[in-house]
Amino acid sequence: MHFVLLATHTPDTCPTSNATTRDLLLNTAPDMPNLAQKAGVDIVAGPFVNREHTIVMVVQSDKAENVDRFLTEGRLSQWNSVHVLPSLTMEEGLTEIRAQTQIF
Repeated sequence: MHFVLLATHTPDTCPTSNATTRDLLLNTAPDMPNLAQKAGVDIVAGPFVNREHTIVMVVQSDKAENVDRFLTEGRLSQWNSVHVLPSLTMEEGLTEIRAQTQIF
């Protein structure tokens, strides 16, 4: 299953303005691929960062619990609000749509 992760933080906790968060990120970011692997998560895309104080990642795992473990061990949830969106590929979504009965 794919999961889209949207992690948002405030300007005052942003690593560009907060020394504590900056140090935390600089220490954990290089190990992020290993943390994902240990948690049973594959990083498909990202992490992508932007000036909107949002981090975007696409990951894949058999279990949502693995994604939660990855977020905890990577410490992203300590300085971000993280939205975890279970997602389908477009082809999987189209297959699901074709199998469903329309209600309107």
